[in-house]
Amino acid sequence: MLRQLRMAMLSRSLRRLAERTKRRRCPHTLETARAIGLLFDASEEETRRIVALWAEGFAEREPRKHLHTLAFIDDDHIVGQTRFPQFTFRDAQWHGRVQSPAIEHFLSEPLDLLLCYNPHQQLPIQWVALASKASMKVGDTPLETHDFDLVIETPPGKDVHFFLREVAFYLSKITPVSRHEQPA
Repeated sequence: MLRQLRMAMLSRSLRRLAERTKRRRCPHTLETARAIGLLFDASEEETRRIVALWAEGFAEREPRKHLHTLAFIDDDHIVGQTRFPQFTFRDAQWHGRVQSPAIEHFLSEPLDLLLCYNPHQQLPIQWVALASKASMKVGDTPLETHDFDLVIETPPGKDVHFFLREVAFYLSKITPVSRHEQPA
């Protein structure tokens, strides 16, 4: 019953946050973004393993870019410390705000691109994604607030590897227009 009350407060907080959140939108690709945030549901061990491998590969390929990760661990799948900063449903406050040092640090980073993998539509992940001031947001499930700039549909049975591969594919199709090339 307490969890249901927290969920209701968090849902209400999401609507309020959507009304007052303002951000400067700007298209980015994996090549043009300097700071990239990866917010994901890390409740499954396989997801954590895939993201760790992807993050290592990304850091090797793009040493000048900053990759910030934030993992959500469901209360039913509590694990010890992982390689990623993490938060749980317990970090949802009674007033509907999701707050922890890991979240505050993640939200304080000026991100060009936010990648959000949330296959089970966890409200705490949605709250953090909505609170982010990233210039471009890419997600796997559409938020009720329509805050994602690009939604990559991830069918049931597909994992984070599919999502990250599709993100790379679709973002490679975007050609940002520089200020010098804009028509008058």
